[in-house]
Formats: sequence, C-alpha cells, structure tokens
Amino acid sequence: MTGVATSLLQHLRTGTRAAHRALEDDLGFLSRLTSPSRYEEVLAAFLGFHEPLEKALEASIAAHRLPWELPPGADHLAADLLRSGWSPARIAALPRSSPPDVRTLPALVGSLYVLEGSRLGGRLITRWVGDALGAVPVSFFAGDGDTRRRFRGFCAMAEDAVLAEDAQAVGEAANSHFLLFQEWLSAALPSEAS
Repeated sequence: MTGVATSLLQHLRTGTRAAHRALEDDLGFLSRLTSPSRYEEVLAAFLGFHEPLEKALEASIAAHRLPWELPPGADHLAADLLRSGWSPARIAALPRSSPPDVRTLPALVGSLYVLEGSRLGGRLITRWVGDALGAVPVSFFAGDGDTRRRFRGFCAMAEDAVLAEDAQAVGEAANSHFLLFQEWLSAALPSEAS
C-alpha cells in the first residue's frame, strides 16, 4: 500500500494534534518535579497505565500477526521503582488502569502510534528529570536505542498493515488513547499534574 504510511502519518499528526498538545501540557509538570518521591509517584502512575496496555497490545499484535515487538516499557518502570527502593509487593499493589480496546487492527495501530510516538519525547523528559532531581532512575524514559529509527519503522509497518479507508478509525483510536492516558494521570496525580 505505497503512500499509505505518509498519508496515514499526516492524518494522525493532524487529527491528534489537539489531544497530543493537551497531554504534553499536562506532562509539562515533569520539568518542575520537586522531589524524588514525587517522581516515584509519576513512575507508579505510568506503570499503572502501561502494564495493562502492553498486555493488551501484545495480545492484539499476536492475534493480527503484526510484525511488531514492544520494548519492555512496564518492566523498565518497575525496575526504576525497584532502584528507587520500592518493594516488589508495593509495586504489585499499585492500581492498574483499564487499557484501551485494541482488539481491532485500526485500534491497535492507533494505540501503537501514541505509544511509539511517546518514545520520541523520552529523551526530553529524561533531561527534565535529571535537571530537576539529579541522579534518579530513568530507564523507562531514556528507552533503548534510536527512537527516531524505531518510529520510522513503525510507520513503514503501518503502511503494510493499514488500509487507506481505515485511517479515520486509526485516528479515533489514537485520540481515545491520548484521552484515556490523560484521564488516568489526572486521577493518579491530581494535585501537581494539572
């Protein structure tokens, strides 16, 4: 499906711009973190969202035989919390969100678009956290490897996987993902995340 990835990517960028900007505004508080304990609350909130999300994505990826592999995001979050002194029992007791419904291929690709795109901002968040707090565990935000190359790979994969007529559904799923994550963070971090 030559050309779909470019038009799909343009459609997603345009169609999710408002939701993306709103989430970025909400996440701006990361540049003003005031304590390691507050950062740990952020990691815990991210874990509560990412762990069930990744399980749902992995099941859908397998069901659709999509040639894509998720990196260990939730594992990195748990590791960062362990390095911060949290016990495995405390991590296991954290509340978990209900993940977006990613059973259809457009919903899966829309959710992956948000997840893979978010990795592009990880380096900036890593710098914010380092500037604010110094040496704290940042393996989740720092990520693994070249995030730009990975995102380009995602776009190429989407070109092969998504029909042009499904672009609207992919965009709706991406917007739903942004909204669910924003709502989760607002509930999990009510005072300083707004």
